Amino acid sequence: MPNLNDTNFKSLTKRAKDHRLKLRLLAISHFKDGKSRYQIVDYLQVSRTSVNKWISQFLSGGLEAL
Repeated sequence: MPNLNDTNFKSLTKRAKDHRLKLRLLAISHFKDGKSRYQIVDYLQVSRTSVNKWISQFLSGGLEAL
């Protein structure tokens, strides 16, 4: 499992050019900051299914999985 503290997601988000990747990185950043998945859904205005999928993908495969 990737260590959330090893990555600066806000910095990665600023450098990402793809809008979809930015959303995924923001979701992981909020998750790292202790926000609930429901709060992340509310912040980013995306589906709960998407947030759950992104977090699961990151936890199982790291940044490459996003």
